Amino acid sequence: MLKSLILPIALLSMSLPIVALPPMPAQALSEAKIVEKLQQVPVFTITNGTGNFLQQSVTAAGKTRMITPVFMELKDATTFLNKLKKDQPKQSKVAQITIVPLSEIYKLQVDAQKKAQNINFVFFPTEQQLKNAQLLKKPYQANAFYPVPLFMIAIKQQNKYVTVQENNLTPLFLSKQQAQQWLARVKKKDPKLVAKAEIKVNYLHVVLADLQTQNYAGQEQLVIVPSAESVASIRKLQAAQPKRSNAVTTTPKK
Repeated sequence: MLKSLILPIALLSMSLPIVALPPMPAQALSEAKIVEKLQQVPVFTITNGTGNFLQQSVTAAGKTRMITPVFMELKDATTFLNKLKKDQPKQSKVAQITIVPLSEIYKLQVDAQKKAQNINFVFFPTEQQLKNAQLLKKPYQANAFYPVPLFMIAIKQQNKYVTVQENNLTPLFLSKQQAQQWLARVKKKDPKLVAKAEIKVNYLHVVLADLQTQNYAGQEQLVIVPSAESVASIRKLQAAQPKRSNAVTTTPKK
């Protein structure tokens, strides 16, 4: 069953000292910790009247496969659903947007892999954030689908980058604009430390794969920060709808 989404987001209001990430013993994250880490990240999916995810046939690089689209912003999910209702009105009559935590998608994908089930979640980044990532780093393309960029603050030290922390947390932003705001704020608090800090890019699928398979210093401190737009969309929907025990859902306006 899809769970309701709770968003106690407070990372951007923290005010403790900023530090560069110090070396520490690498520790593997348990699946429970990964799920906890992803719980605060909302994603937008398309479901039918019974709560099953929509699967769509797509062709890329000459190959056809079934995917389950997952959107990082409500506006992209709305655009997709409106087009679906226009192109396939009968098949999409009961389709709706369902908001779930990223942790739910992660658990379903892991469970499907264990059972050898053919569930292929594909994350769709916003066009603007993808453009922002392309300006900072050569885009990574896998099977003709662009990945979701994550923006972090780092300082170059001895030919390697050291991430910047606050409150012993390393934020990974889904929005470059929020990363810029965070960097501007921390520069005021400790100008010397972050004088040479810059915004670097990683990708969501890379971070998720590393959390599952790699042991490296700093994993425990990583925090994925949702965009302000996605949080605002959810709060607006939650305010407009009665409380439910399942995931928040919405149907786009015609």
